[in-house]
Amino acid sequence: MGGKIQPIKGMHDILPDDLVKIEYVKSLLLRTAEKYGFLHVQTPTLESAEIYRSTSEFPEEKCYSLVDRKGRKMILRSDPDAQLVRLVANHFMYVPKPIKLAFCGSIFRSWNPHRREFKMFSISTFGVSESTADAEILRVIADVVEEVGFPGYRVEFNNLQLFRHIICATDTGSRSEDEIRDILYAVRFAPNAKAIVAALESYHLPKSIIDAILSLMNCNSDESDAQDVLAKLGRVFPLLIPEIEKTLAFKTSLANYGVQNLHLNVSNLHGTGFYSGFTYRLFPKDGSKEIGDGGRYDYMMQQMNCGTMPATGIGLGIERFIELMEANHCSVTFSPKAKNIVVAYTDSQLATRCRPVLRDVRSAGCIIEEDFVIRGFDKTVSYAKSKRCNRVIMVSAFEPEACIHLKVVNLNNGRTDSLVAHNLEELRDILLKCHRGL
Repeated sequence: MGGKIQPIKGMHDILPDDLVKIEYVKSLLLRTAEKYGFLHVQTPTLESAEIYRSTSEFPEEKCYSLVDRKGRKMILRSDPDAQLVRLVANHFMYVPKPIKLAFCGSIFRSWNPHRREFKMFSISTFGVSESTADAEILRVIADVVEEVGFPGYRVEFNNLQLFRHIICATDTGSRSEDEIRDILYAVRFAPNAKAIVAALESYHLPKSIIDAILSLMNCNSDESDAQDVLAKLGRVFPLLIPEIEKTLAFKTSLANYGVQNLHLNVSNLHGTGFYSGFTYRLFPKDGSKEIGDGGRYDYMMQQMNCGTMPATGIGLGIERFIELMEANHCSVTFSPKAKNIVVAYTDSQLATRCRPVLRDVRSAGCIIEEDFVIRGFDKTVSYAKSKRCNRVIMVSAFEPEACIHLKVVNLNNGRTDSLVAHNLEELRDILLKCHRGL
């Protein structure tokens, strides 16, 4: 096979520098969520296709799937929400509510050519229908956004129930929830107003309904325009008024919890495949790419025939979060964790004598790497620099003294010291001093 063997398109090797960033953000997100009482859980990478078939916005053909020896169809995790609902139904159904869970793991989406595998963090609250749960979830992410130094954030929210009430306003018969989701999905991905009209007409919706939906979609992110349109629609469809009032109250609830820069965006239809009501997205203050998005999925457990339980949650891609941090010049500096000390030997037989001491100081928290190659002092220093270490210790011994002679190089300032350890205890003390930067 000629040339380099590359990873599958959309799959990426994660090198040490990038892994440091990912682990930092992952740890920060989980630690912040835990401060609010969220419990860290993990779900399997492989899940029954049946779980996603009834709940996911993503059709099976856009997921990575396989069939096992017994003919059962499996899907690589394409979203954590359905799995978390299954987990709650299996393990937390009858415990006191709310149930607050945090997840972090790999997500696989075959339709994304740039990132078919990525790390996702999500938090979800089960068993609470009040908007305080949504506010707390957004506040957790806002805490992280503020800690890493984003110059601000904004939250856009919507209420999909507004559209559901409009679609059903003049129907003599009731439309199924699946059909309503299909209608909203078609509207969401229609490229222009003409395509929206064509999509709605294909479902035989009357002109009054089509005009109402178009008026909402034309608002874009203009909140004052949206409020004017909603007021007019409330006069045309009186049954819509309670939902309009809920939408305005939702904003107040978020603000009361300390979530700032809130904007009603009635044209945002993300998550129409599984969100049941309020949806929200958090952006950098002046950015167009969202940091994370979420919403309520109050009926997902019912779709799995596991009873009923309200739920809300948000998810964000960690790699995207890091990209947005860098684009927004966040103040956090990712510095790879250095292997503090590289120990090299002029003679491989010296290693046997020194290794018990190395094990001892490692147990005290020192990071020590042995150079297994006898390569000489200058090349050992080059090797240590390539590993971003702080110290090089070249070990040698001269008979008949039986002392351990050390050449210690501080790679931070270039200083070189020649030391003598008369016994292993003195060697241990020298290693500990190097670890502490003395």
